[in-house]
Amino acid sequence: MMSSRLARFADERFGCNAAVRVLMAKVFPDHWSFYLGEFALYAFGLLVATGIWLTFAYDPSPAGAYASVVALSRSAPIGYLVRQVHHWSAVTFVAAILLHMGRIFFTAAFRKPRELNWVVGILMLVLASVAGFTGYSLPFDALSGTGVRIADSVLLSIPFAGGWAASVLNGGGFPGPLLLPHLYTFHVYYVPVAIALLLAAHLGMMLYQKHTQFVDDERHVVGRRFWPDYALRAFAALCFTCAVILGLAATVQINPIAEYGRYDGWTVPNPAVPDWYAAFLDGALRLGPPWEARIAGHPIPALFWPGVVMPLLVLALVISWPWIDARFTRNEASHNVLVPPARAPWRVGAGVALLFAGFVLTLAAADDQQAFALHVPVQSLVAFYRLLLAFGSIAAGLLAALFARELGARAVQQGDEPERVVALRRNDEGGYDEEEPRAAPEPQPV
Repeated sequence: MMSSRLARFADERFGCNAAVRVLMAKVFPDHWSFYLGEFALYAFGLLVATGIWLTFAYDPSPAGAYASVVALSRSAPIGYLVRQVHHWSAVTFVAAILLHMGRIFFTAAFRKPRELNWVVGILMLVLASVAGFTGYSLPFDALSGTGVRIADSVLLSIPFAGGWAASVLNGGGFPGPLLLPHLYTFHVYYVPVAIALLLAAHLGMMLYQKHTQFVDDERHVVGRRFWPDYALRAFAALCFTCAVILGLAATVQINPIAEYGRYDGWTVPNPAVPDWYAAFLDGALRLGPPWEARIAGHPIPALFWPGVVMPLLVLALVISWPWIDARFTRNEASHNVLVPPARAPWRVGAGVALLFAGFVLTLAAADDQQAFALHVPVQSLVAFYRLLLAFGSIAAGLLAALFARELGARAVQQGDEPERVVALRRNDEGGYDEEEPRAAPEPQPV
């Protein structure tokens, strides 16, 4: 067969059969939550495939960008569908990474020796959001142009270097002749390549360090072999991801730029809300305190605190979390077994508090629309969201921690029934005899 000849050809020159045999025999844990990372991988594949197609139709010049995207949606064969698939793939990509990182956080899969893989995942989430924002900005319609103008203002707020950075990005004042070519270069070249490199590093570390698992066995991975069981399941996950994204692209319109019109600088569409993964930054700008200061005579506008300082502090906190967790729990040993969230209430509380804060900031990004619908002053909603951000996050974290603690206490009182592992041995009569199940191991400290 042709496949056998190709395999023999490759093995004779590269000796790859041994590596293939090791990969085929690799065991993957059998739990639905592990497919969240695969959904992100497949969405990234769709992003790259549709993005390559779109590069042949898009004009990155300031004069032709908007017209080229409108023409793509109206006259190019399946152009509208491809653009829809590309945008929905970006949304799915960010959402899948966020859910995947949430699963890792709440089950403590970031602990030693997987701290660096956690950092890689966080950086991948950041780059995915940057890729989404730059791609969302390329049509330069009235909505995305307004978002880029806000980003330019945040960039200008950085002391000393902000003005220079904004001038380099724009090629002068906003919107400069180099703005769209620079965004296009970042979106098409630098960001996807960086994501691909991080993805390769993530998969390489995962193969070397092996998967974490819920089965309490530190020395062995319990699950299904890659071939054929896991490979068929992975193929089913790929088909499911493609079907969901194609279904959304064919039925739910996203970013209808023809309704917004070309960006002209003095017209702002209403409502004007960015994609959900960037909305929390918009909400932070709306809720940020009106603090202005001077450093060595250089003004620091109010945008600097919620637009630059807050995101960097949150990013630093999240990246350093594995080491904070190890210091807090006084547990720096290596771990291959996941921790049920109910056994670590404080971790659940911290995670829920951070998620609740992000949710409040996302809601605040549409405070003007809510004020119009509810017939209340915008200032009242801003004050409400500021209080909800400060005190609601703490309350949500405490409630989540108490809930997890209660679940853990009930599990201890009622007794966790471990998974029953049965060993069958063939007897002399041709039947099978059941051996005694293995005793459940003692819970390990978290």
